[in-house]
Amino acid sequence: MKIIYLLIIIFIFGSNAFAKQKYFGAPNKISDWTFSCSPDKGSIIDNYPSYVFKTSKNNKNVCKGGIYNQRAEILSKKALSLSTRAKYDFQTVFSFQDKSKSFYPEKFDIFQIHDGRNGCAPPLKVNVQSGGQLRLYADYKTGPGEQCVKDVIKSTGLGTTQIKRDGTEYKLNVLLNFDGKSGFDVDVYLDDKLEVSGKYSPPTGNKYVASKYFYFKHGVYSRNMFDYEMKSKISMKKVK
Repeated sequence: MKIIYLLIIIFIFGSNAFAKQKYFGAPNKISDWTFSCSPDKGSIIDNYPSYVFKTSKNNKNVCKGGIYNQRAEILSKKALSLSTRAKYDFQTVFSFQDKSKSFYPEKFDIFQIHDGRNGCAPPLKVNVQSGGQLRLYADYKTGPGEQCVKDVIKSTGLGTTQIKRDGTEYKLNVLLNFDGKSGFDVDVYLDDKLEVSGKYSPPTGNKYVASKYFYFKHGVYSRNMFDYEMKSKISMKKVK
């Protein structure tokens, strides 16, 4: 009986840990996107490859972990294995309208790489700062909740272009080079101009929570609620 009980426990925890289906190899195109964390009705208009994102509560009953309160995002249905060696180019032609008229505009994440951990920043957050510049973030996770080592990605710092929030259209490219060893390099371009680069290396040592796989999110994710609308036409292709 003890052996059966142990097998059941292993099965349950193993299934939860690797619940996200993984791609077989490295697909030429990532086009299977779905809504992330059950956003409010009407907050995402899906007409792939075109989307409209609007203000939505972050449904924390669906997505555990995290301290942000506003989320309207899509995510890739499958994930890349950590052993994947490949380059991908995520592109969005987007425009953003901030209807809140705040003196200090809300920061938000426009693209993320997640790895199956709950809480703490994932291996990559491409963030639009209050001043409109692009910045990269990543954390290592050391324990439950928000036990983290902060800001671990090696980055060139802030971009120089200020993204306007008046409906101006931009082309954003996030070029990802996965090394097959749980790490990657990233170069972020805005209208074909390199804005910021970074390198994510996995943590070493037993005190860190290891990545399980890599999958992708796109949309608007922010700490506080604010009134906005973002239009986005996306593609994500393997670079030969």
